[in-house]
Amino acid sequence: MGIKLFKMKARLHFLVVLCLLTVIGYGQKLKINSGKIAQSNYYEVIDFELVNEKIKIPVTINNKVYYFMLDTGAPNLISKRVADDINLQNKTSIVTTDANNNKSTLEMGALESIKLGTLDFQDNVVLISDLDNHPLLKCYKIDGLIGSNFFKNSILKISLKERKIWVTDKIKNLNIKTPASKLSLIGEQQSPYIPISFLNDSGNKGSEHLMIDTGMDGFYEISKRVYKLIAKEKFFKELSSSSGSGSVGLFGASTEKEQFLLQTNYFKVNETVFSNVITTTTEDNNSRIGFDLLKHGDITLDFKNKKFYFESNPNITLSEKVPVYAATFMNNKLSVGFVWSSSYRNQLNYGDEIVRMGNYTLSELDLCDILKLKNFRKENPSYEMEIKTKENKTVLIKIEN
Repeated sequence: MGIKLFKMKARLHFLVVLCLLTVIGYGQKLKINSGKIAQSNYYEVIDFELVNEKIKIPVTINNKVYYFMLDTGAPNLISKRVADDINLQNKTSIVTTDANNNKSTLEMGALESIKLGTLDFQDNVVLISDLDNHPLLKCYKIDGLIGSNFFKNSILKISLKERKIWVTDKIKNLNIKTPASKLSLIGEQQSPYIPISFLNDSGNKGSEHLMIDTGMDGFYEISKRVYKLIAKEKFFKELSSSSGSGSVGLFGASTEKEQFLLQTNYFKVNETVFSNVITTTTEDNNSRIGFDLLKHGDITLDFKNKKFYFESNPNITLSEKVPVYAATFMNNKLSVGFVWSSSYRNQLNYGDEIVRMGNYTLSELDLCDILKLKNFRKENPSYEMEIKTKENKTVLIKIEN
């Protein structure tokens, strides 16, 4: 994935993906996979809070409790406010590139100690970003991110049903009865990848490795690079294509590009087969499975022994519907990102500003409240939407999903 460090995407949601990083500064080598746990033979259970389908867990730094998002698609990161609060020393600056190839500079440093429950994680390297002033990230009121590299010597279990995570160094402590698949840890970030498989109508099988990204909204997003490689095998039905943008990077918006809307009835994760999986392609080199996987079972990432467990039912049919359009943020305004339905292409266009959705007038809402409209769209298959075109004309449209 090259030197890209920070990737973020938003369609009334966001996800975070950070990749490998090695930095030289102040005469010492800072590696994103640095750090250790002071204890051995440990078993810790932590309750978590859900905010707009993001997992927030309490951590302690310098005897003060902060709330971090658990994001297995990211490395450790703290807000600039926290870095100033704890007077983080020996920082160094690095040039980073976001998902849209926009470049900027972030600082990084090493935390002497960050505690998760009674566990003492020592000498973890963290990136530093002004989360409080990011137009989207500020809505989650987080102090930082706990990423995949945080657990590189541990076993992490996540249960959405119980709203708990377990951290241990012995798999037997979790009493898991389901078989495991191989967990690949990629790069210094120790990004967790698992194999999934497809089946076409002819009975031919295919597979790919994708990242488990708990910070990503939704179930599955396939890399356009991967899709082009396997398109001829017909594992997916191509429902639509559209030129537009669905991503907002840490340093700016993405450019307009063509993406594809796809559907498959055989998507196997460990021993579970999902059907009616509807997904879109992305410009990322690698595919991802996101937060919605947790809605169907508990997951265990055994970083220590490189195994992945999924405790779920053997067959699951998703209740997804083919979307009419996808929304994104442009200049801090909710806009049309993609138009998937051919029936609406004479009414909606990429870049149209969404002025009203149902009874919600967006100019009267805070940007953070607009994020919550994703639930409105899910719960209301039919609604009126008012848009403002690029020609500054206001148009009323009836959306029928």
